[in-house]
Amino acid sequence: MCESCLCAQAVETAEETAPLPNLFSARTAGPGSDNPYFFANNPYSQGGYGLPNCTAYAFGRAYEILGTTPNLCMGNANSWWDYNQSTGYYPSGSTPKLGAVICWGGSSDGHVAIVEAINGDTVTLSESTYSGIYFQNYTYTIGAENATSVGGFQGYIYIGDYIDAAADTTPPALSNVLVTDYEGEGIKVTALVSDDLSGMGQVYFPVWTENGGQDDLIWHTGTVSGNVASCFIPYSDHNTELGDYNVHVYAYDSAGHYTMTATSITKTDTFTSLGEVALES
Repeated sequence: MCESCLCAQAVETAEETAPLPNLFSARTAGPGSDNPYFFANNPYSQGGYGLPNCTAYAFGRAYEILGTTPNLCMGNANSWWDYNQSTGYYPSGSTPKLGAVICWGGSSDGHVAIVEAINGDTVTLSESTYSGIYFQNYTYTIGAENATSVGGFQGYIYIGDYIDAAADTTPPALSNVLVTDYEGEGIKVTALVSDDLSGMGQVYFPVWTENGGQDDLIWHTGTVSGNVASCFIPYSDHNTELGDYNVHVYAYDSAGHYTMTATSITKTDTFTSLGEVALES
């Protein structure tokens, strides 16, 4: 199958491409007082029950992760699990996942915290404690939840599905680069791009002509639709010069890794039609 056919096929199937995963970055330090998720916009803080407090922290951290107000309980920590079970707003279970709220019902008030990292069978939480610890990271072994914190492990509330940004160590796939002249006005570049882990980020198209070295180098920003990256580069952006145009493609994923490839196209002189010309005798 030809390259142009592959790109056309990719455009047609772009809507069927799976949505990009949500990247997750662990919190390893306490929030500052200027962080609105934990302070100005946090209902626990507004109600006089701000940090240090496990519920104020867990609500704020969930707010920070989601970017929108979480639909979580506004009562004591030992009410969070039952509240979510009754509303059914978020799925839940007994297996840790990134960003999940872990709930305990032990002691008089219970406890809640946020899962920040999972390495093998070791889980790292972030938490705060009422009138005690402002912020800390805490680790435990999967399966030992009931013997951790205040006891009475209830389960995990899954506020979303996340991918650890630090886990993506591979660059995106880049293939089937097609460079064509578009109606004598410029260069049209298309390419197939994909990244199964963190998802595609931006794709750049640096272009320059052989005439004068890189004095006309421009990093053009492309667009990504599904698994097709494309860009139109007007000849006028490069002094409408004749000769070879060097075209590079830099495809970045959302974790910052990139793949690069290089190609070129030659612009030849063209004559614009003048229409009918009457010859004088």
